[in-house]
Amino acid sequence: MNKKELQTIPENHKQWPEGDSGGKYDLSNRDLRGCNLSNSNLSNSDLRGSNLSGCLGLLNPIDWMQENLEKVSEGYIAYKTFDMNYQHPKYWKIKAGSEISEVVNPLPTLDCACGVNVAIKDWFIDRDTSPKWKVLIKWEWLPSVVVPYNTDGKFRCGRVQLLEEVTDVKEDVR
Repeated sequence: MNKKELQTIPENHKQWPEGDSGGKYDLSNRDLRGCNLSNSNLSNSDLRGSNLSGCLGLLNPIDWMQENLEKVSEGYIAYKTFDMNYQHPKYWKIKAGSEISEVVNPLPTLDCACGVNVAIKDWFIDRDTSPKWKVLIKWEWLPSVVVPYNTDGKFRCGRVQLLEEVTDVKEDVR
């Protein structure tokens, strides 16, 4: 891509939300190395094939998990509710000790996608959702964890173990 083509990208992108038919929001196969994406909203952006190496402002999932989840000897503690927006798969056994799993959509640009969708404790505090379960994400299951760039406390993973049903998340202690 030459310099002139590169200069058209911001203008085309600016036109897209304004409804201009010439506008584009597709950033796929772009070299975005070194970009400062702080405070950028990448919702619905097509970043497939884009090189984001060295970009600033992207959420680091490891740091986010360490800051927001309780770490225990077996892994991390998160919370899960069932059938809030979608009915859970019939093959999931919703009982203490069982493991539930689902194929995970690996794109962190999607706030909600397939996988076992879970959240941090604070996400549930003012939400009237039931039942709520405390779940364990074991160390060996961490490679399947996807934390969306714009998370409000929700994330997804490939497998969790149901520990116990929780009636009051505020008072939940291990």
